Amino acid sequence: MIRNFISATICIGLFFLSTTVIAQNTTKTTVDFKIKNIGVYVKGSFSQASVTSNFDEHDLDNSYINAVITINSISTNNNKRDKHLLESDYFDENNHKQMKLVSTKIERVTANTYKLTGTLTIKKKSKKVVIPLVIRDTDESLSVEANFELNRRDYGVGGSSWVLSNTVKINVKHTVKK
Repeated sequence: MIRNFISATICIGLFFLSTTVIAQNTTKTTVDFKIKNIGVYVKGSFSQASVTSNFDEHDLDNSYINAVITINSISTNNNKRDKHLLESDYFDENNHKQMKLVSTKIERVTANTYKLTGTLTIKKKSKKVVIPLVIRDTDESLSVEANFELNRRDYGVGGSSWVLSNTVKINVKHTVKK
């Protein structure tokens, strides 16, 4: 359930490439998440993300990021839990193979921080999201990092639970070598 939210986060983090449309190399992208279960954080990740972007800090009106995360690439280092997360009460992987993020606006906040506004779709539920981004541009690489939280229940991931938190914390890192 948290994994769907994390997928969205990953998609957002990948937006920071050059001004030409580029398919991101997922080996340089990490999408991690964590959620409290019985008071203890369960950590996980998604290993498959496909991102296209057109980022130009001087032309943010025409900048965008679109991402797709493959649901069955979720891993919490527990095969039994991973299999359960793919079932209908969580991500329903049989009917929903992917999570999608489509940006609608990118705004500068400070010199290297931005705010991405977009639509995140998980299990056919689409919600507006606002994701803070930190972009570091050096001579060797361009990197983007996003840390944010989502409510898993907004997307129908997992039911009501007194042991499982509704809040999923997501961290996405993406680096492109120049």
